[in-house]
Amino acid sequence: MKKEDTVELISAEGLEFVIDKEAAMVSQTIHNMLTSLGGFTETDHREVTFLEISTTILEKICQYIY
Repeated sequence: MKKEDTVELISAEGLEFVIDKEAAMVSQTIHNMLTSLGGFTETDHREVTFLEISTTILEKICQYIY
């Protein structure tokens, strides 16, 4: 899988989950963060940090997305 085809989701504790971009786009929230106009960091780096979501919860979110 190429880096362009992935997205990094980062938990509040800093743990990174690298998932398929197509799978991540299932979430409307993540989709909006990655496709919004205006040169946001998330769009440019394909990286979304969730400061309020713990590693355990983010792991479950990733499982749900797949």
